[in-house]
Amino acid sequence: MRIFICFAFLFFVFVNANCLSAQNATISGSITAAGKGEEAASLSLLKIKDSSLVKLEISDKQGSFEFDNIKAGNYFLQADVVGYKKFFTPTFEVSNKNIKLDEIKLTEDEKQLANVNVTTVKPLIENKIDKTIVNVDASTTNTGLSALEVLEKSPGVTVDNDGNIKLRGKQGVIIMIDGKPAYLSGQDLTNYLRNLPSNQLDQIELMTQPSAKYDASGNSGIINFKTKKNKNNGFNGSITTSAIIAKYFKNTNSLNFNWRQGKVNVFGNFGYSAWKGFSDMYIDRSFRANRGEPFNKYYEQHTYGRYSDYPFNFKAGADYFVSDKTTLTFTVDGLADNQKFLSTSRSNIYDSLHNFTQYNDATSNNYNPWTNFGFDLNLQKKLNKGAELDIDGDYIFYYTKGNQYSNNYLYNPDGTLYDDPNAPNPYLLNGNLPAHIDIYSFKADYSLPLKNNTTFEAGIKSSYVKTDNDAQYTLFDTINSKWNYDSTRSNHFIYKENINAAYVNLQKQFKKLSVQLGLRAEQTIATGDQVIKSDDFHKNYLQVFPTAFFNYKLNDNNTVGASYGRRIERPSYQDLNPFQFQLDRYTYQQGNPELQPQFSHNIELSYNYKGELNVSANYTTIKDIINDVLITKEEKGYYYTYQTKENIASNRNIGLSVNYGKQLTKWWNINVFVNVYNNKYDGVIDSEHINVSITAASMNLSNQFSFNKGWKAELTGFYNTKDYVSSNILSEPIGMFSLGGSKSILKNKATVKVNVRDPFYLMHFNGTTDLNGFVADIHSKWDNRRLIFTFVYRFGKTNGQQQQRRKTGAEEEQNRVNTGGGN
Repeated sequence: MRIFICFAFLFFVFVNANCLSAQNATISGSITAAGKGEEAASLSLLKIKDSSLVKLEISDKQGSFEFDNIKAGNYFLQADVVGYKKFFTPTFEVSNKNIKLDEIKLTEDEKQLANVNVTTVKPLIENKIDKTIVNVDASTTNTGLSALEVLEKSPGVTVDNDGNIKLRGKQGVIIMIDGKPAYLSGQDLTNYLRNLPSNQLDQIELMTQPSAKYDASGNSGIINFKTKKNKNNGFNGSITTSAIIAKYFKNTNSLNFNWRQGKVNVFGNFGYSAWKGFSDMYIDRSFRANRGEPFNKYYEQHTYGRYSDYPFNFKAGADYFVSDKTTLTFTVDGLADNQKFLSTSRSNIYDSLHNFTQYNDATSNNYNPWTNFGFDLNLQKKLNKGAELDIDGDYIFYYTKGNQYSNNYLYNPDGTLYDDPNAPNPYLLNGNLPAHIDIYSFKADYSLPLKNNTTFEAGIKSSYVKTDNDAQYTLFDTINSKWNYDSTRSNHFIYKENINAAYVNLQKQFKKLSVQLGLRAEQTIATGDQVIKSDDFHKNYLQVFPTAFFNYKLNDNNTVGASYGRRIERPSYQDLNPFQFQLDRYTYQQGNPELQPQFSHNIELSYNYKGELNVSANYTTIKDIINDVLITKEEKGYYYTYQTKENIASNRNIGLSVNYGKQLTKWWNINVFVNVYNNKYDGVIDSEHINVSITAASMNLSNQFSFNKGWKAELTGFYNTKDYVSSNILSEPIGMFSLGGSKSILKNKATVKVNVRDPFYLMHFNGTTDLNGFVADIHSKWDNRRLIFTFVYRFGKTNGQQQQRRKTGAEEEQNRVNTGGGN
């Protein structure tokens, strides 16, 4: 109740604080083309007296623009967009009152469209006050990579060996595709991003402090992948193919196109890839009864695995411009993949004196074909007085019928089969792991401009998710030579979740100060049912999530800001599922139905200079953090280690980041990012109290060089210091660099690119964990050194218009889906 009262008071003060209004005025308005807001339109404010330029502004992604701190006088606006006729507004007078101009509606310049072919050059990194933008195609060394590999090169992002993502040293990142959640989590999200080619990506947005308009999930923020889509007239697009030479050959292919005529715009994005690779991992474990006691057993494990993926993904849809104020869009997207992972493993077992006593040979074969389709219907409507309404309905389903085979043979040191009185030998386990996931989502967003540079926003959202995982295991009976149902591992888990949300936002622009206050409420109703074991749970809770943003423009070059937000991280659907995924008979993964959501408070202070330099300091506290843990148990003389998720601790993160990007010369562009942070964990793992902290840093460097006759080159690299992957796995420093070059050919309609990734094979993982029951050393490497050749061909007309982007209704649920299995 106190939170609501405080915010009600702040809103009242916020809306009625006219005494702070400037004597100089603000000029605002919007610009549209074919009924949609035109992004990145160039608007010039000119004096009537001599047509001299007073100020230049660029429209945002909704087509809105604003000139602030304008002195009294007589002016007019000029709007310039390639492919459209130049537009001049009627003259107007500015006094001490703010002015809202009539909507600027552009008309096509057919003559210009027929003759012009414009290539837009974007910087690799754009530093905004509220987010960082990575323009994927601006980097030559991004060609032939996966989305995950592009992400690990992005400023402030770290990706560990298992694909876990951190943003500015903090876990709990929400991944979106075109403003829509990826509907995956854990290893399946990692596999999806590894199989999404970079040639289908346009931008990556990094947002560390989303507003109340976004779902409250994600402790460290949102990473949004924008795929390629344009809205140029006629038929146009591009074809991209890459040949990737590594230990195992890889290939990516994609086709992007759109056709626009009159009121209809049809678009599509199709891709097919062949990914093959390996993982090579060593794990040495030393076991003991308790910390301080001598080790009584040692396991030395080496696992070599090969994976193959042949994903086909697509996105297609159509925009119908009903009128200048109404647009209807239908989109369907999907992914079909046949993931295969075959691994062989040997574990040497030693006694307390380090005498070699046994070894276990294991073969694991995982086949995980899965399919997903998503359907979205969107209505955008402009109402009276500048109000806008955006309605979305989504339906997404996932289906997989995975199979898992794990064959284990325990031998004596002389190679004879060990006669084990406590367990079957050989130990042969088969798993049939079907999963079906349905997601329904509906949301509506409303915005209304008010007087005195104030904007009101409100919205609602409701989502319903049902996951059905039926893990059926059979264990081979060596005595009777038959397969028996394994009731200890089999589990039929059904999870249902309904989240209902509502939010309000108020934004106000004072003289130099912009303020946004928001409040979001989310109700979560969830049930989990372990059908076979007759165990279930029910949850019903309501939480509120306030947000506040303050930006003060010192002058045209300097801006400072402060923000606060409370957020939640719910467990992924699969992390709640208690089924087991076997690596060998002594090592496996397992879900945890007892997981609770974690909550965080985030405070950020920022400074931006000319859009070139951005400095940010953050302070974050997290309660009941969800983290990967390794648990050891002893049964009949053998030690078993499994990885699971637990609410293990509280976490405190303090960080300072600096991002600098500038065109140093006509031919040299540089971007440098450095983030220094301290993480502290305090909690309990496997009945042992932990209290650890570490100061770490991540660094990213990108150099781009442009030469004559269409030649370009690039040198990029990153380095992460020693850091905790989770609260109990300490990673050694890790980093690499890449070299690339490109050349425009065929009258700039095509480009050839060459990229050498990690030429000296620097990228590998080394980590340690030291817990009450055991100590482990982990080393792994994978197929990271590559020589990549890429060819891009663009066809059709290109009029330089900016790409249309929007969000769909399902904002959070997709990140928490995991269809089982993993590499």
